[in-house]
Amino acid sequence: MKELEYPFDSEYILKKSKKIRRQLLESGAGFLDKKIAVLGGSTTHDIIRVLEVFLLQQGIRPQFYESEYAQYWQDAMFGNEELAALKPDIIYIHTSNRNITAYPEITDKAEEIDNLLERQYLHFEVMWKKLEEEYHCPVIQNNFEH
Repeated sequence: MKELEYPFDSEYILKKSKKIRRQLLESGAGFLDKKIAVLGGSTTHDIIRVLEVFLLQQGIRPQFYESEYAQYWQDAMFGNEELAALKPDIIYIHTSNRNITAYPEITDKAEEIDNLLERQYLHFEVMWKKLEEEYHCPVIQNNFEH
């Protein structure tokens, strides 16, 4: 599908995602079914809409679980029946800078900054390990960049 070739118009894809989705599903292609959990620290609905059309374009028909707004940590650490029932093939954690729990002060020394970074990393690492142990699938987390 030409609309999904690089360079693409992301606004157009988002605006026409339902139509593009329908066309891809009606193409008659054989699809590989994959279950994807999207755990969000921010709004993820539009990410899922766009991700779905690109996956369909590649022959993958996704079934999504989407966490409630800013509930990624709760779903990962305290369980969720709907997520467990999905038995995801992959988990994507979508976070933003709002999910960083502590930022350095301008007066902090390098050692203090390193400690803040290590604590933040460990916070997420605990979650990654818990998800891997629970669901036995790859876990991907974005890198906070725009």
